[in-house]
Amino acid sequence: MTIRISPEAEELLQKRALAEGVSVEAYVEQLVREDEDWGELSEAPITPHDPEFAEVRTAVMEGLEQAKRGESRPAEDVFAELRARHGLSS
Repeated sequence: MTIRISPEAEELLQKRALAEGVSVEAYVEQLVREDEDWGELSEAPITPHDPEFAEVRTAVMEGLEQAKRGESRPAEDVFAELRARHGLSS
C-alpha cells in the first residue's frame, strides 16, 4: 500500500519514529493501533462495573487532594511542556 502525505508530515513521522527507535512503518502501525484503542475507550463511559474503575477513581481523587494541597501547576504550563515534548505547535 502506498500513502501520500506532505513532506512536512513525512519529516515529522521520521523524527518521531527515530525518537521511538522504530521504523516509520512500525510507528504508523502503532499510531493506528493506539487510535483503535482510543476509539474503543471513547465509545462508552467508564462505569463502576469496569475493572479499571477503581484505579481511575483513585487517580482522580489523588489529583484532587494534590490540588487541595497546592501541588498543582497551571494548565498552560503543562500544555506547553506536552507540546514541546511531542513536537506540537501551539
